[in-house]
Amino acid sequence: MNVSYTGIDRRMARLFAGDGRSLVLAFDHGAQGANHAGMADPARTLTDAVAAGADAVLTTVGQALRFGQIIRTIGLAINLDDLIGDPAYAVDQALALGADMGKVIAFPGSVTDPESVARAARLSAICRARNFPLMIEPIPGGFERIEEHTAEKIGLAARQAAEIGADLLKIQYTGDEASFRQVLAPLFRPTIVLGGPSRGNIRGVLEDVHGAMQAGAVGIAIGRNIWADPQPGKVIAAMGAIIHGNATVDEAMRELA
Repeated sequence: MNVSYTGIDRRMARLFAGDGRSLVLAFDHGAQGANHAGMADPARTLTDAVAAGADAVLTTVGQALRFGQIIRTIGLAINLDDLIGDPAYAVDQALALGADMGKVIAFPGSVTDPESVARAARLSAICRARNFPLMIEPIPGGFERIEEHTAEKIGLAARQAAEIGADLLKIQYTGDEASFRQVLAPLFRPTIVLGGPSRGNIRGVLEDVHGAMQAGAVGIAIGRNIWADPQPGKVIAAMGAIIHGNATVDEAMRELA
C-alpha cells in the first residue's frame, strides 16, 4: 500500500487520543480581553485541564510561551486570528513554539467582513506549504448575526471551510442530532464542535456534546463553558466521559458530583 504520512498527519495526530477523538480546551479568549474565572489564573486552569484528561489546548502565543511546561504533554493549537499583513510570520512563530495546529475564524456570507474567507484560504495555503495543519472556524454571517446560524447555513459555511483547505473544522452545533448529522454528511474533513457563550447550564452543554458525537463529530473545542465554570477540571472529565467513554449524559453528570 502506497500511503504517505505527512507532517500534517503527524502534527494532527498529537491533538487526538488513540480512539481518533479529541477534547480540546479552547483557552484563547484572553486575546479578546477575558480576564475572569478560569482565565484569571491560567496556570491553575491549564494544570486542571491536563490532569482531567484534555487532549489538547487552543491558546495564544503568550500562554504557550509562559505555560508551555504545563501543557507539554498534550496537543497545542495556536490562535491565528487578527493577523496583520503577510500571515506567514505567525505560522512560523507557531511552528517555532512547537505548536501542532493553527486556528483561524472565517465569516462566510458576512457583509461587514467579506474578505474573511479569502484570508483563511490564503492562510491555509501558507500552512500547507509548511506542513502545518489549520483548524478553520466558519461562523455564517459573523457572531452577531444569530439569525444566520441555521443548520443549513452552518452546513454551507462548513463546506466552504473544507473546500479552502481546512484540516479540521470547528463548527456550531445545530441543536439536535438529526440536523447535525445532515450537516456532517457532505463534509470530508473531521469536525469538532464549539461551545459558544457561557450558558450556565452544564447539562445542556453535555447534551449538545453527546448529540454532536452521536451524529459523527470527532470531538469538541469548548472554552467558556469549561473555564468559566467553578470546577473546570470536573467539566472536562464529564465531557471526556462522553467523548472517549461513550457515556450517556446522566453518566457524565456523575463526574460533576
